[in-house]
Amino acid sequence: MGQGIGYCLIRYLKKYQWAASYYTLLLKMAPASSTMYINRSWAWLGARKFELAIKDCNQALALNGNMSMSYVNRSAALLGLKRYHEALQDANYAILLKGKGVAYYNRGMALMHLGEFERALLDFDRAIKQRPNLLDQYYVRAACSTKLKYYQAAIEDYTRLIKFDPRAWNAYHNRGIAYLSLNNIEQGLADLVACCQGDPKNIDHLLVLEWYQFCIDPQVTAERIEYFEHLALLVSEKVPGFHLHAGILYLLQGQYEAALNKFELYIDQGQFFSESGYFWSGMACAASGRYPEAHRMIDHALQQGLPPFFLNALALLNNEKHTAFIAQYRLK
Repeated sequence: MGQGIGYCLIRYLKKYQWAASYYTLLLKMAPASSTMYINRSWAWLGARKFELAIKDCNQALALNGNMSMSYVNRSAALLGLKRYHEALQDANYAILLKGKGVAYYNRGMALMHLGEFERALLDFDRAIKQRPNLLDQYYVRAACSTKLKYYQAAIEDYTRLIKFDPRAWNAYHNRGIAYLSLNNIEQGLADLVACCQGDPKNIDHLLVLEWYQFCIDPQVTAERIEYFEHLALLVSEKVPGFHLHAGILYLLQGQYEAALNKFELYIDQGQFFSESGYFWSGMACAASGRYPEAHRMIDHALQQGLPPFFLNALALLNNEKHTAFIAQYRLK
C-alpha cells in the first residue's frame, strides 16, 4: 500500500517532491530496501533532480546489483545530464538484465544523441513493440526518422500521435516540416497553420510559419519587423527558441553581428534540431559578405536535414552583391 501511494503521487498527481519525501520516510523504516531507493530515484527523475536520482540508484545497486530498474533509472538520469555514453552503458546493463521497453527507449535516446540514428531507430521499434501506447516513443522515433531523412516514416508516426491526441500540436508542427521536406507544400502549410491556431503562444510554431511566409514572399517590411518585435513579448529566455527569435529580429533590422551572436547561442544550447540555427547563421554571414562561412553554415544545415524549401528565404538577401551566392542554391 505504501508503494501504491508513492506511485499515485508520481504517476497521476505529479507531486514528485511529495513522493520523494514519502519514500524517505519509508527508507527510515526499511533502510536496506533497494526497491525504495529505486522508487525514490523515480521521484527525483520527475523532479529533474538527476544527481539525487543517480545517488539513489547507486545505493540500490550496492544493495542488489541485479535489479534492472536501477540501471534503467540511472540511465534516464544520465540522459537528463547529457552524459550520453554513460547512459548508453547503463541501458545496455538494463537490457542484459531483461529490462523492459524503457531500457530500449533509454538506449535509443542515448544512441540518437550520439548520432547513431539507425541503431536508435531499431531500439525505438523494440520499445514501441513492448509498450505501444506511450506517445513519447513515437515522437522520438519520428525525430530519428527525420534525421535519417525517412520523411514518410516520420509522417506516419506523427499521424499516429495526432490520432491518439488531436491536440498534439507539436506533432502537427513536425509533420508539417516533414511534408515540406517531401515538397508537399500545401499539406505542410496546413499543418503549420493548425499548430499555430491550436497553440498560439508557442513561439516555435509561429517562427516556422513566418519562415514559410518569408519563402513565399521574401521581403523585409516594417510590418514584419513589428510582428517579430511583438513576438518578443511572448518569449521567455528559458524557451529554447528565444535566441533564434532574437537573432531573426536582429537580422531583419540589419544588425548582422548581433544576429550571429544570437544564432550561435541557440546552437550552443545543443538543440537536437539545430539546423535552423545553422541556416540563419549562414544568412547573417552572407548578409555581412562572409560567403565561405555562409556556405559552410547553410550546407551543414542541409546535411542535418533542413528542408530545401526553406532555402527560399535566402531571397531576403535582396542586395545585388549577394546574387551569385544565392544562385548557387537554385531557389524555386
